[in-house]
Amino acid sequence: MKKTFKKVSTTMCLLGLSTAGLMSVDLAKAASDTAQALAVVTAAINISQVADLDFGSSVQGDAASTVAPGDATAAEFAVTGQASTAYTITLPADATVTMITGGGATADEQIAVNSFASTPAAGANGLLDGTGAQTLKVGATRAALSGTQTAGSYAANFTVDVVY
Repeated sequence: MKKTFKKVSTTMCLLGLSTAGLMSVDLAKAASDTAQALAVVTAAINISQVADLDFGSSVQGDAASTVAPGDATAAEFAVTGQASTAYTITLPADATVTMITGGGATADEQIAVNSFASTPAAGANGLLDGTGAQTLKVGATRAALSGTQTAGSYAANFTVDVVY
């Protein structure tokens, strides 16, 4: 029993020393440090329609009519988001907005709306104020009316996009 105890003791000692040796070698090769995970959350940008673009009343055969962005009948939008942040404005392209009356099936039931313009101007020109707000005004040109233009109320939806 004494021999077995000595063998076990010796084996345990050797295992302990070899493990300690391995640990000191591994520790000599290891290093660690920390870093932070960071993120910035920006308030979402929003656009809300306040007023429609209104070309008013016209008579058959009238010339083209333009509503400038500064006119009282220009479309108006409220843009809100992150305070003091720039944003880009995208207006409808030409030949994409056509006001219609009735079924809109004939040329005399359609009126093209083109040359959209805005204040601030389209492109990367928007800038939200210190409270995160800006008024965006949009105008456009209504095509000339034919002498046989169908009498009635004409309407079309158009989209204005804003993005940071």
